[in-house]
Amino acid sequence: MFYNIIMEQILAFKTIEKEVIVEQEINKSKFISYLCPVQSEDEAKEYLKQIKKMHPKATHHCSAYRVGEIERSNDDGEPASSAGLPMLQVLKGHDLDNVIAVVVRYYGGVKLGVGGLIRAYGGSVTLAIESSVILVPQWMHTVQLIFPYEYINTIETHCEGLAEIVNRQYDSNVYYTVKTQNPEQLEELNDLTRGTINMVELEKEIDYVKED
Repeated sequence: MFYNIIMEQILAFKTIEKEVIVEQEINKSKFISYLCPVQSEDEAKEYLKQIKKMHPKATHHCSAYRVGEIERSNDDGEPASSAGLPMLQVLKGHDLDNVIAVVVRYYGGVKLGVGGLIRAYGGSVTLAIESSVILVPQWMHTVQLIFPYEYINTIETHCEGLAEIVNRQYDSNVYYTVKTQNPEQLEELNDLTRGTINMVELEKEIDYVKED
């Protein structure tokens, strides 16, 4: 039961493929948004530390991250709940996990007010998300296909678009290892090979694919 709950939680959240950096100017202040995938809270903290080193003269380095059940936000000197919290809410609103957002601000001399800050910081994270490649969790099945040589072309053609062939071995029979989101789509191979194929599921795991 506990395992099923954990799996359901993982499948409920998306992440991003790689680091994204976007910049915008709001009322003479420069906001640089960083969005990066992380696997642990320590990794998130280290990433924030690196951003601070990159921008030692910035006025603020506000941050928010989600790693599993851990959620943190920091206003870094901005009025309470005007920066880190709206950034965190944007991450949650997009169902993102294992992600840290850092918004670096260089103050331009014009005060934005609490409402303006909320819009600026939240909007900066939204802008970074819109520039990201979103990854969606899916069950991925690893299946071994064992079949006679005469059906190589048949297998290759059928797997195209349905399964990725990750390994090919040739012995007395042909051994293909494939990865697919839907192993049921491979069942047609029984008819195409006149029942000579043997399909064995080797592994079932969660993998991330690009969001459509």
